[in-house]
Amino acid sequence: MSFSESLLYDTAPPAADTAGGAAALKARLTGAATAMLLPVLRRVASDRIGADTLEDAWRVVERLEAMGLNHTLGFWDTPAYSPAEVVATYQAAIERAASGRTGGYVSIKPPALRFDAGAARALAVSAKRAKVRLHCDSHGLGVADLTFAFADDLLRDLPPELVSVTLPGRWARSLADADRLGAQGVGIRIVKGQWPDPAAPGAELREGFLALVDKVAGHARPVAVASRDAPLLTEAVSRLSASGTASELEFIHGTWSQPLLDIAAKTGAPARIYVPYGKGFVPSALGVLRRNPALAVEVLKDIVGARRT
Repeated sequence: MSFSESLLYDTAPPAADTAGGAAALKARLTGAATAMLLPVLRRVASDRIGADTLEDAWRVVERLEAMGLNHTLGFWDTPAYSPAEVVATYQAAIERAASGRTGGYVSIKPPALRFDAGAARALAVSAKRAKVRLHCDSHGLGVADLTFAFADDLLRDLPPELVSVTLPGRWARSLADADRLGAQGVGIRIVKGQWPDPAAPGAELREGFLALVDKVAGHARPVAVASRDAPLLTEAVSRLSASGTASELEFIHGTWSQPLLDIAAKTGAPARIYVPYGKGFVPSALGVLRRNPALAVEVLKDIVGARRT
């Protein structure tokens, strides 16, 4: 695989801008800390922030279901996985999701499947049989068209209610993409977005998020709004509700909290937890902990306890 192809199929989140000596030093220190903590995180913290295996993830799902929370299973690959292995992993997740009690779905990363139409067909056949929705996660702007093409491949075998796609608020193209998805009748998840848009380098993330919310008002399917920004979520749900559009709140496992769940209770929008698992997610675990200091304290207690036993 060439270097350009490896970038095309990479599913890891983009690295933060590390220009400058202080930022570069911070990046090196973070990398060193990650290397030291990963073995411990795998042993004692995966239950709180994400999981290594599908079995681990499903134990998290069972607890979430007992709390009345919906879920989506999200497998995070690494370059060591072949596309065939990724297909098999997603098919196992589809079967698991079908056995749940709260209508879970499976989030997939099309780059890990090389955007292959045959892989889409295989997953669509499994999802149709199990009546489980497949969601296409968003990645870099450079593969957006390939991701939409992959969603189109899924729609050849799946009804629109079993397909959904993420739209980042920071991308200028997302407003037009919302029209496309609306015409197809598929589900939409709105996020601020990790991958930047060179055409809109100074985009205000909250404004872009709400512009997308306004754009999808009246959408036939429930619109998922995914963020930890409580005021933003409250405003988004309010706007969707005013337009008669059903909505739900989505949070990554390890970043949700009771105040965020309270928004769901107050607005009547159900809450869903994205449960990440796989070797590709574990290196991102420190990012989850940085976004949730209270959880980081709890994980630290687990680590200290594990070392004492």
